[in-house]
Formats: sequence, C-alpha cells, structure tokens
Amino acid sequence: MTKKTTATSTEIKKALAKKHGEREFFMTEVKNGPTGVAPGELLQFDAVAIYKSWTRPQIRGYEIKVSRSDFMRDNKYSRYLPYFHEFYFVVPSGMVQRQEVEENIGLMWYNPETGTLTTKKKAVWRNIEIDALMLLYIIMNRLDSDRLPFYSTKAEYWEDWLAGKISNQELSYKVSSKLVERLGELERENNSYRYFKEEREELQQIHGILQKHGINAWYNAPEAIDKALTRSYPSKLDTVQSQLQRVIEEIEKLKALKKEGES
Repeated sequence: MTKKTTATSTEIKKALAKKHGEREFFMTEVKNGPTGVAPGELLQFDAVAIYKSWTRPQIRGYEIKVSRSDFMRDNKYSRYLPYFHEFYFVVPSGMVQRQEVEENIGLMWYNPETGTLTTKKKAVWRNIEIDALMLLYIIMNRLDSDRLPFYSTKAEYWEDWLAGKISNQELSYKVSSKLVERLGELERENNSYRYFKEEREELQQIHGILQKHGINAWYNAPEAIDKALTRSYPSKLDTVQSQLQRVIEEIEKLKALKKEGES
C-alpha cells in the first residue's frame, strides 16, 4: 500500500479544528476587517483560534502551506504577526524544518497518514493590541449560516465532495427532494402490498368458513352469501327435500308398474 505523503489545505484545517475542539473558538478564512478596508490593507488568514480566557486572552493565527514552493515564495506572513499573540506555519510532515522558520514563529507538522498534528517548534507569545476591526468581522461573519466550514469557496467544497471526502452524514443533507419523494412513494407502495397480502389471507379464511357451511363463494360470491344469510332455514334442508322428492318419484313409478301388472 502506497504511503500518503501529501495533504490538502482542507484536511489540515479539519485537523486544527479537532485540536481546538470546544475549548476555543476556531474558524477558517478569516479577514482582518470588512471588505471595504482600503486596498492593500485587507488580509485573509487561513485559520484563527481564540482562547477563552479573561486573564490571558490569546488569539492564535495559522498559515497553511501544502507545497514547498508556496512556502518559499511567501513574503506576506510578516504582515499577519501584529494580529496574533502566537503565529504558526502548518505543513505536511517534513516539508519545512524548524530552522527555516523565524525565531518567534511556531511550526506544526500534519501527518497525512494519521491525520494528526505535531508541534515541532513552539511559537513565542507576544503581547499585542487586539485588533477591533478583525473582532468585528469575526462576529459578523459567524452570523452567516450559509458559510461552508473549512472551505474558502463552494468550488473547493464540491471538489472535495467528488473526491469522496464528505461523510455520509453530511451527504444525506444534500439528497435531492425528488429522491426523497420517490423513496416515500416506494414505502407507500410497499405498505399497500403488505395490506393487500393480509386482506387476501383473511379472504381465504372466510372462504374456508363458507365452504364449511355449504356455501360456494368463489363464483357469484355476493349472491351466494346473500342467499345464505337471508335463508329462514338451514341449507341442509334443501338436500333433504331433494332426496325426499326422488323417493316420492320412485314410489310413484313402482305404483304405476304394479297397476300395469295387475291389469
């Protein structure tokens, strides 16, 4: 089995979210203010974690790199530092070494095989003035319920979906209404068949009871049942009557033969 050595930005973001859990406020694709910020001043951070503490507030920033070339040509991260008490680069394991990162910046490795994070170099905590515009943006941005977590664009989300990275539980919410309706129709049809089967078995039992009482209800069933229920005497008397009628006819024949013999 081939060992996995590469990772996507989305995978690393999910690992960071898991690391912070519910203890901190974690979000991705965070800007340092509203879109109306002067050109050149608007920044976007890959991930931000805010620790819940009144005595020692801490905002940690993450810059994610999934290729060596991207890390080498990045020269804008120095502008990120004033916004965070701690700042980290997060890369696939072995892609960047600790000596390649500035002294006050931390380094984390992401293991593509296990999906875990390891701190290779701890960031230096710096006493900064928390930026009010960034906090305002965070508050307003979190109110956007249509935002896709961990994804900067919808295109990135669907690329991940096509690659089979979205769990079945997440996918179930995306099932089309037509498919849901069709499943409902099939369930109703199945229930109808079950009820039909039960009714057929019940009719067979009724037919057996009718036969037991001398009523053949397979042909002209309504008429046969109506006749049997409106009869003022037991149906077996019809058979007795027929037998008596044949006896009377035989007696009459015998009488007629006797008279012929006497004459």
